[in-house]
Formats: sequence, structure tokens, C-alpha cells
Amino acid sequence: MYFAARTPHRIDVNLHPNIQGGDVVTVTDGQSPVPDVNVYGFAYYIWQQVNRWQADGYKDYGKQIYYYQAYITPSCRAQLENDMNTRDRAGELRSRTRIMTEIPGFGFSPRRVISQGTNTWTVLLDMQLQETFRGQQIKDIYIRYPMRVVRYDVDPEKNPWKLAIDCYGNNRPARLNPDEVAAVQKNNQSPELPTESEIVPATLPGTITDPATNVTDPAPTPIQVRPVQPQSE
Repeated sequence: MYFAARTPHRIDVNLHPNIQGGDVVTVTDGQSPVPDVNVYGFAYYIWQQVNRWQADGYKDYGKQIYYYQAYITPSCRAQLENDMNTRDRAGELRSRTRIMTEIPGFGFSPRRVISQGTNTWTVLLDMQLQETFRGQQIKDIYIRYPMRVVRYDVDPEKNPWKLAIDCYGNNRPARLNPDEVAAVQKNNQSPELPTESEIVPATLPGTITDPATNVTDPAPTPIQVRPVQPQSE
């Protein structure tokens, strides 16, 4: 009877995309480890979708936050909503579109997923962010986002990943120098990344006005980040 009471009612198994015959998946207390590539893929997809304003940021930003609320923590949702309200007051949403994509050549590698315990990770996403205003491009920049990802005990019908984005932790997004990005791509090199010791254990930060352009005193990344004046909007 004791054994039956201790048996998990649900077992969550996370499989590597390249699983092969003979591979073993260890399950403890109803959960298996999450492969790094799965954590990266989750962070990339959810963050990309939250930042997708297909027609009008005034309508789309809030809609995307609401639609993906099961995949972000309540504290991160509050931070995003605060950012949305700040942008609205500054006139940075109406008639704007936004898309965010992975920089070619800057995709997944194991070093982009830094474990901070069994249930917390920092994922380094190198993204290209583009915005238009009434059809005219006003922003095209490269940003490194240090996303905090946590295991999330939530209804699996709403979030089968049982992971959530918890914004940036103690870190901040950093602008990448376009010339250096181009040089890495031209030479077909693998971009260097911060070491584990350079990533601060994550806690929820205060809201910054514009994580894409108002990066205050960013920590340098191995792809050297230099201060860049925000593009006029």
C-alpha cells in the first residue's frame, strides 16, 4: 500500500530528438531530465512568439502575452505587461510590427544552455529583431537574450512542456555588433559564449524600459558588445 501511494500518478519523459536504440532515460519522482536541446527549443519558440506583432503592436503584444501565459511565470508576465504599458505610453506600439528570428549561424550548441540546478537553466538566444512602422523598417538589430527557464508545475493540457520562461534573471540582454556577427558568419566560425561562471544565478529583475535598445552597462560578451546608440524611432 505504501508503494502504491508513492507511485507517481503521471510520468513526464523528455526525449532527445536524436534518441537511438539502447538509450536509457532515467525517471525520478515521475520526471526525467530535460535535454539541453529541448530547453533551448522551448525558450526560442516561446520568446519568439511573445515578440511577434503580426499587424499592430498595440493589439498584438497583449494578445501574445495572454495566449502564451501558460508558458511564462506570473512574475515574468507582470514584467512583460509593464513593458507593454511603458511602450504604449511612449507611442512605441501603434502601427508597429515586430519579428524575432535566430541569427543564422548562431543557433543551438550545448554551451548555450547553462544548468543552474535540476530545474533551472539560462539559455543564451542570439536573435535578430526587426520592427516596422506603417510599412517602413525602423529597427534591425542583433541581441543576445539570457533567458531564464524553469520547470513549471502547471496543467499539462495547457503546457505539455511543463517548462516556463522567467524573463532574464539578474542578467540583461546585450546588443551584438553587426560587423562582428557578419565576420563570424563569413568565416563559418562558432560564436564564443560566456562561461558558466560568467552567468549570474537567475532571479527576477526589475523591468527595463526597452530590453532591445536601452541596455544599460551590458556585460561584455565574447562576441564583443560595444555601446550602440539606439536607432531613432
